[in-house]
Amino acid sequence: MQHRTGMRARTDFHVVAHDGGLACRCRGIELSTSGIVIDRGRRVRGSDDRLLVDLELRLPERIRAIRAKARAVWSMGTRQAFRFVTISDADRLSLAEHVDLQSLRGIDVC
Repeated sequence: MQHRTGMRARTDFHVVAHDGGLACRCRGIELSTSGIVIDRGRRVRGSDDRLLVDLELRLPERIRAIRAKARAVWSMGTRQAFRFVTISDADRLSLAEHVDLQSLRGIDVC
């Protein structure tokens, strides 16, 4: 059984996942203050399940990227979900504001 806390929203923005020495450009498609679902644009492989991944979230309403360390939670097809392990409180607040903006725009919010 999965327990989710807080609101989450469908979204669409650039994400760069740093998997060791490689940088993979992805799309953020679902977001909450505790995690993100990305679309890698290709099937997720076993090598994509590193212990920790550095993420750069490029929200459209922000000038600088939000940086977070995250761990993979699940993957299916081209999608992969991550839970944030390390992220600043200010950046977590920015994520909450993005979810609120999506709600005001009439985007699906859970």
